[in-house]
Amino acid sequence: MKAEIEGVILAGGKSSRMGQNKSLVLLDKKPLIKHIFSRMKNQVEIVRINTNEPLSIFSKSIQFKDMLPGQLGPASGILSGLNQAKSDWVQFCPNDTPFFPTNLVAKLSAYIDEKNPKIILPISNGRLEPVFLLCHKYLEDDLKKFISSGERKLEIWIRSNNFQTVNFKEKEAFININTMTDLQAI
Repeated sequence: MKAEIEGVILAGGKSSRMGQNKSLVLLDKKPLIKHIFSRMKNQVEIVRINTNEPLSIFSKSIQFKDMLPGQLGPASGILSGLNQAKSDWVQFCPNDTPFFPTNLVAKLSAYIDEKNPKIILPISNGRLEPVFLLCHKYLEDDLKKFISSGERKLEIWIRSNNFQTVNFKEKEAFININTMTDLQAI
């Protein structure tokens, strides 16, 4: 039986390098987050958005804030997404990577039963892509303890758990847009 998987777009960051809310920056006349949402909605049961600044272009019912104060980075958004989840598995994706693979969830979820991992994530160009993790809700308490200890680096937390990597050969798939220069280059 195929696992039910929910999707969470991580859009709770400060967008400091962009100088404005990154989610709303236009790419091909469409807000950046709409590109992400479109790719994600075809791969999961439901898509929610972790944002600390509500986005009027989406229903409030699918948006939620970090459960921990202080904008503690992607780890806090992932913790909040696991807390919101109704399903056992949640696929995370940042709000600034509009070309992520349209088969991301299918490729990652194929490993759910293989070695019983609790985290499955892409590796691209020899690099882990930690904010694209497919994560089991079971790890919510573990992540909360990790964050409470003062740690923020997702890769450290991932490596401390039972995880599986999946190789993606698409070189451009995980390119993110952090600045207006990045946006213009795309």
